[in-house]
Amino acid sequence: MGRTFFWQAVRLVVMVLAVAGVIYALEFMPGGIAVWFWVALLGVGFFGLLFSFRSARVRASQQRKIVGGRRCRKSSRR
Repeated sequence: MGRTFFWQAVRLVVMVLAVAGVIYALEFMPGGIAVWFWVALLGVGFFGLLFSFRSARVRASQQRKIVGGRRCRKSSRR
């Protein structure tokens, strides 16, 4: 869980920097590839963050099923 949280935080920071980069590029760089670079970076960060949240939810759900299965087996042995 700690490593997942770390990478989610890194992605969030990169996304904030990408938003700042888009604003900077729109303001001070007339057209060109700089804006699209920052927009692409923002999109990649958003997709990665979404994927990591989803995989963390699936992992937690699987963990709950495993723990729930153990409780059911223990109660059925009595």
